[in-house]
Amino acid sequence: MLFETFHGTDLRQVFEEAHRALGDDCLVIRSDVQRHGSRSRVQLVVASGTSLDVLRKRLDPPAPILPRTHGGRGRSGPFVMALVGPTGAGKTTTLAKLALNPASFGATRPGILSLDTFRVAAIEQIQQYAEIAALPLEVAYDARDIAGALKRLDKCDAILIDTPGRSARALEANGQWQALLRSAAPDETHLVIPVTMRADLLPTVAHQFSNCRLTHLLMTKTDEIADDTMLADACAAIELPVRWLCDGQAVPADVRPAQARILHSLGLTAPRAADRAA
Repeated sequence: MLFETFHGTDLRQVFEEAHRALGDDCLVIRSDVQRHGSRSRVQLVVASGTSLDVLRKRLDPPAPILPRTHGGRGRSGPFVMALVGPTGAGKTTTLAKLALNPASFGATRPGILSLDTFRVAAIEQIQQYAEIAALPLEVAYDARDIAGALKRLDKCDAILIDTPGRSARALEANGQWQALLRSAAPDETHLVIPVTMRADLLPTVAHQFSNCRLTHLLMTKTDEIADDTMLADACAAIELPVRWLCDGQAVPADVRPAQARILHSLGLTAPRAADRAA
């Protein structure tokens, strides 16, 4: 567990309890003292230095696209990255930001493969982004379409895969598009989660998409939170590497490196203007 929470009525006693549990490696992430008349209720969220080192290693700085001759799937060809996540997470908009932003994939020639043939107007939305940016787009309706779509996108440096957001109850539909995704064999699969989602629901959502062979977490709607500690809480709930954050609706501007902002939310580094929305 990345963070541990301790409660009590006296700050000193609560800290001593946390210190006994974690030892000299105990670091206070945040504290909250609420007073009700003459009584106090104290909450301390703490972590060990070792746990924070693990978190640092999970915060991937953005890296160049892998060369075509060194794909993560052990064969030559474009680098393939998929976005998966619940309905309303902002996957399609995030994909467009990544495809067009010079800080991510904008300096290369990306192509788009859409598996989202379930949602009304989904194809029209991704077609608009692709046409504006002059990016090649392929749509796969069943497993027979995957090989041909990948072959037609083979001259791209990267292929970004858009997927539908479906309820966990839609077992048949989820099985269909997840089978298509496995056929595409992405190098990376990023779980797209709105950071406004309740923290206690995050592990359940991650489990619902575990069949997609998740490699990363990508948090959206970070402009809608009042406190950046929610970023750290999401990282604690879903133990996946994090590379990018999305903090607005502007395409392609509102996608940024995750590392500095998340570390700053823990008081571990100073923020940089480039890592926050203007």
